[in-house]
Amino acid sequence: MKLLVAAAAIAAALTVALPATAAPAAPNSWAKQANQVCSVWIAKAKKEFGSPVTAAQLYSFAHKAKTLEGQELAALQKIQGRTAAGTAALTAVQVDIAEIGSAIAAWDHGKPAQFVTILKRYLNDGRPKSAFAIAGAGQCG
Repeated sequence: MKLLVAAAAIAAALTVALPATAAPAAPNSWAKQANQVCSVWIAKAKKEFGSPVTAAQLYSFAHKAKTLEGQELAALQKIQGRTAAGTAALTAVQVDIAEIGSAIAAWDHGKPAQFVTILKRYLNDGRPKSAFAIAGAGQCG
């Protein structure tokens, strides 16, 4: 799930804009269950990232975001009856998690500018949100 709450909180620090998403599909059983799971994780993200993140806190944010997205992905993978569109949405989340991992690695290797570039790309990546909308799980992404 794209941590939109966190993205809004740090948008000023990174001067990012979130892209538009695809039109939602009619939810199926998998999508309905995914929406329920994502609602729980959105609440956790709001609690974790409820206050604005400063530029100095971005590294910590990246670690927390990666952990939350990984845990949410694990919960979503347990839902039975996933459609092909649902599988594509989960793949998009895996790409998101890998991208934030790349940002963390850049920082760890002493490349703060690369860290910021990758983190901006992560925050602006609308593919997971769009993929979940196509799968009918508009609460996710």
